[in-house]
Amino acid sequence: MSLSRRNFFRNLGVGAIAGAAAPALRAFTLAPALEHALWGNSALAAWPDGVATAAAPVLLYRNENPYGPSEKVVAAMRESAAGGNRYPRTEYDTLVDKLAALHKLKREQIVLGCGSGEILCMAAIAFLKPGKKLVEAAPTFPALGKLAQTAGVEVADVPLNKRFQHDLPVMLSKVESSSSSSNSSGTGLVYIVNPNNPTGTITPRKDIEAFIAKLPGGVPVLIDEAYHHFATPSANYESFLDQPLGDPRVIVARTFSKIYGLAGMRIGYAVANPEIAKRLAAGFPGWSVSVVSARAASAALDDVDYVRLGVKRNTDDRQEFMNQANARMLGCIDSQTNFVMMNPQRPPDEVIAHLKQHNILIGPKYPALDKYIRVSLGKPEEMKIFWQAWDLMPPTGKMAM
Repeated sequence: MSLSRRNFFRNLGVGAIAGAAAPALRAFTLAPALEHALWGNSALAAWPDGVATAAAPVLLYRNENPYGPSEKVVAAMRESAAGGNRYPRTEYDTLVDKLAALHKLKREQIVLGCGSGEILCMAAIAFLKPGKKLVEAAPTFPALGKLAQTAGVEVADVPLNKRFQHDLPVMLSKVESSSSSSNSSGTGLVYIVNPNNPTGTITPRKDIEAFIAKLPGGVPVLIDEAYHHFATPSANYESFLDQPLGDPRVIVARTFSKIYGLAGMRIGYAVANPEIAKRLAAGFPGWSVSVVSARAASAALDDVDYVRLGVKRNTDDRQEFMNQANARMLGCIDSQTNFVMMNPQRPPDEVIAHLKQHNILIGPKYPALDKYIRVSLGKPEEMKIFWQAWDLMPPTGKMAM
């Protein structure tokens, strides 16, 4: 079956773009769309839209920025909303110009999308043709893999190594095993999320560079840097956008959902060489980003002080979470993001159910890491509520099943 854009979306059932969504992709079509919630029967389906309690729920399950956008960005959103009766005019060009200046790029290297979710959809359409294969880690952000699987594209899920990093040697073997056949088959795309979701871990830059150098020619690599700003600077981590490799096969995806606090605005972008950028955008409407979102993103780029504040807040909040976890002798995977993967020393289902009873929502269970839970970082007052509820749990093995 042809994987044309029309057939691809028909098969996927992407509601916001081409009709009602299939159950496994409901999270893809709902804002904030691709919240890393496309596991099995959909993690979002487990949580009601409204919680029947007097207090507002404590939302620690979507890796959102709990502090939201800056006051300058909110002001820009209010102002632009008043002109919502007008179609976009200069808003896209302004944003692209700012991104090009920020990253020292040509304008034609930048592709805007309705969240990074649309960027992933563009990549799927452009590179995952019939007979092609997607190679990715397991677990990782599942949206691209779900898109491919739903369209009948083979997905090679490679378990993370013992350090919770991408197992690049095994990923390379998966690429090479499919690249020795005819030109019409092989690996269509390699997907690397760094820092990774849901583990929050980093795969060293030098290892990724060595991996790319060994890839067969013509195999593109999409590096998802959604959590870039939260990573602690070190010799192991360096952005492929801020420090380009110079390999034309590399595509970098970024989002305004995290550090900028604009998850509900649905805006992201990709950076690639002009030829690939044009290929990504082919067939997609140039107006999928709203005027409000474009102006909000532009204002967010201008407010560099708020970004610095956001980085500091997250670093402090993450360290405090680690301190509290260590005090309770709970094992955490070293996180470089705004969430933490933790071993609660008891069945994750019990923990998720207990916290939900106290109006606290955390991430779903992950089959590939079935002893862990994922907790997004909230404001200090929210985390205080979290730990208070945690301490109400009965001793291990005495919770109701």
